[in-house]
Amino acid sequence: MSEESIKSTINNLFPIPIYTTKMDRGFTKQELQFVDNQKNKCTENKGNINTKDNYILNRKEFKNIKKFLDKHCKDYLETIICPKDNIELYITQSWLNYTEKDQYHHQHAHPNSVVSGVLYFDSDKKNDKILFSSNKGYQQISPEIKDFNLWNSETWFFPVETGNLFMFPSSTTHQVETKKGNNTRISLAFNTFYKGTIGYSKALTELIII
Repeated sequence: MSEESIKSTINNLFPIPIYTTKMDRGFTKQELQFVDNQKNKCTENKGNINTKDNYILNRKEFKNIKKFLDKHCKDYLETIICPKDNIELYITQSWLNYTEKDQYHHQHAHPNSVVSGVLYFDSDKKNDKILFSSNKGYQQISPEIKDFNLWNSETWFFPVETGNLFMFPSSTTHQVETKKGNNTRISLAFNTFYKGTIGYSKALTELIII
């Protein structure tokens, strides 16, 4: 076999899953009216504002949206985490974010959560994006990069548009850069946790979460 006929392969070990999908319908007038009304019931955040109600998906106006998100939490669990036991990934806290022109959403992660997600109610596809950062930490040796790719990048962004849903491990650092354009970027963020039995009894790591 000649050297030219041997092909090299690159194996992606321990990748970070960024789950993306989109609403299969537009938002209803009732849902949008509710979102608009909540803007007057907010508190200051680092760079923008978010609702004081941190369990916003429990409101009856979001009943169908919660069903949509529950469906994709189940898909994320079964497709990515693939647990052996009867475990549920359920939504804990949830809130709305409002970002005006020249505002931003600071770099952060979500403690005390397994998977976090964000659903966009209003966004400008041309200007709005969500930015994820590598958790590899300090890079002592860092050459100047000619072409960025999934292996040499420390950050990666996705354009966002109205109806987009992103889900990712809660430890993944992410942010939204300074808002451009005149629309208000509105998103619903949420955290999740397990219900059921995790760990292994024989290994003395079992935890039953009711």
